Amino acid sequence: MHLRLKDFRSYPQLSLPLPPGITALTGENGAGKTNVLEAIHLCCLGRSHRTSVDRDMIRAGEETCAVHARVERADRCHEVGVRLYAQARQRKLIYVNGKTVSRLGELMGHMTCVMFSPEDLDIVKGQPQQRRRFLDMMLSQCQPAYFYSLQTYMTVLKQRNALLRAMGKNMGDARQLPAWDEQLALAAAPVVQARRQAVMQLDALSRGHYAHIGGRKEEVLALAYQGTLQSSTDLVADMALALKDSRPEDIRRQTTSVGPHRDDIAVTLSGQDIRVFGSQGQARTAILSMRLSQIEVLEQAQGETPLLLLDDVLSELDMSRRSRLLQRLNRVQTLLTTTDINDLGGVSPAQVLQVTSGRITPA
Repeated sequence: MHLRLKDFRSYPQLSLPLPPGITALTGENGAGKTNVLEAIHLCCLGRSHRTSVDRDMIRAGEETCAVHARVERADRCHEVGVRLYAQARQRKLIYVNGKTVSRLGELMGHMTCVMFSPEDLDIVKGQPQQRRRFLDMMLSQCQPAYFYSLQTYMTVLKQRNALLRAMGKNMGDARQLPAWDEQLALAAAPVVQARRQAVMQLDALSRGHYAHIGGRKEEVLALAYQGTLQSSTDLVADMALALKDSRPEDIRRQTTSVGPHRDDIAVTLSGQDIRVFGSQGQARTAILSMRLSQIEVLEQAQGETPLLLLDDVLSELDMSRRSRLLQRLNRVQTLLTTTDINDLGGVSPAQVLQVTSGRITPA
């Protein structure tokens, strides 16, 4: 893989070849290590893992920035790129194999990554939207069609909610609700179907990873899909019925109270909610297990192993968990950041790079 940056974050310019195996980026906090991982994430998903504001990624004083990556895959060489603009009226440009593409979904799947950062603890410990985002980003990389299904659902949901708000001001026509309910039920079905299947896969895979990294056989990690349609055998009909039943409450609250936008993943350890009963170490092991499972799900879907990006993760783990995690990385191209190269223990990276304020040199 080869990464190029122009005026991205702290980098005026960067050309960085990344060999197979583990690349360790070492340097002080604030040196720009995470910026490299963020650029790769942007190439894979068209968005940062740290900010929703594009101009935050543009180097101070500049009007635009660009990231470009070339990756060799089994079928051919894939090239992707993203150009961002400081002016809000200018939309980001996305390039795939030399051509500008008009939709973000066309970027998905050409280059895939799984990223673990300290903020990922929120996936296990935080609110349901964090877990939905975890699922949605994985599934969008697995199958670009999912990305469009989710977009369709969210667009119809927005329209239904707008009607409910208008009705609250005595301006909307209640006779339009059944039509929006029908559209929303149809849009919900592919989203729920993909999510339910994905959670089943993640559950089966995560148990094994947790047992290996955690090293305690008595602790059993389990993931379960939770939502309006979690046990439905007829997704469209059951969603339509749920919307009809919730209609009086939705009109009162002026928002849609049922559907995949309220989905969650129950994360339990030996039957207990990890958000309530799990320690920080157990929660970190759980999300690492989920991220490693994500690699396998993407691998099964695409026949290619995604990049693994580990942002300052090793220092958060005790020595035994750290060594067991690193044992899992021998077959995955990995980029990791660390302030202390000794965190790698006995693992020999393919390359170690020193990062200092906008420059990267061999360590």
